[in-house]
Amino acid sequence: MMKTLFSLFLGLLIATAAAAQDTIRIDHAASHSMVPGAKVGDGYLVITNSGGEPDRLVAASSDRAKTVQLHQMTMANGIMTMRELKGGLAIPAGQTITLAPNYHLMFQDVAKPFRQGETIRAVLRFEKAGEITVDFAVGKIAGPLDDVGGDAGAMDHGAMNMPGMEGMDMSGPSPEEAIPETLKTMFERPDKPLTILPVVVRNVWAIAGWQQDGRGGRAMLKKGHHGWSVFLCSGDGIREAAALEKAGLSPDDARALAADLADAEAKLDPKVLATFASFEGTVMMAGEAGDAGQGGHEGHGQ
Repeated sequence: MMKTLFSLFLGLLIATAAAAQDTIRIDHAASHSMVPGAKVGDGYLVITNSGGEPDRLVAASSDRAKTVQLHQMTMANGIMTMRELKGGLAIPAGQTITLAPNYHLMFQDVAKPFRQGETIRAVLRFEKAGEITVDFAVGKIAGPLDDVGGDAGAMDHGAMNMPGMEGMDMSGPSPEEAIPETLKTMFERPDKPLTILPVVVRNVWAIAGWQQDGRGGRAMLKKGHHGWSVFLCSGDGIREAAALEKAGLSPDDARALAADLADAEAKLDPKVLATFASFEGTVMMAGEAGDAGQGGHEGHGQ
């Protein structure tokens, strides 16, 4: 009799867990490819809870990373910061949550950088639905991922219902927000936070100053169909209009961007400018879909 009751109880538990898992659907899981030598990858996805009870994404893991964390991105005074979201992410009943751009998974201590075209398998653990295996399609190195939502630029951010998102303008990030996000996705590491300031923009071109672990430099970016991508990294080599013209800018854009950069950097501490100047030479980066960052910026600053 006890054996029969135990079997019935076990069967009920299995059936309940299966029913809960059926209510959670994962779509458009995607990740950026990584610069060679980088240790941190990202992950974006869309989670739909079709059940009648709320659930919560509480943990994630992958064989490709030592740990996988849920991170939140916030902007304050023009500087983007990322932090781990403790306590997991609520998935309300009957709603769809899109993890982009302010929330995303971070694959930490990646031994083999993600390459465009491959898939990264991860296991997501939900409070009620249990473990769900997800394959992330690896796209280009920076900018929106077409795999997420079919067109990341067209995702309905207004439909998000996430803690801390109330009152935020989700009409789309400005260049001053999107450019730091692009650079942090490519270069930031948990033990080496990246500071991006200033950011100056002229039409489809931009220059951003960066500081990391006592080093620094300037990155020139270009906006394409899939958002901002890094065109080159340098130090003082891209401060002057003549150098910007040689890089491909029109004379008018080169003069305007150089003037805007000079105005923005005039407000910075001379010590910060010295870190920008410490980047030696110029590192050309590939286009949006290419093998960007073969040299990267780490190791060039003195």
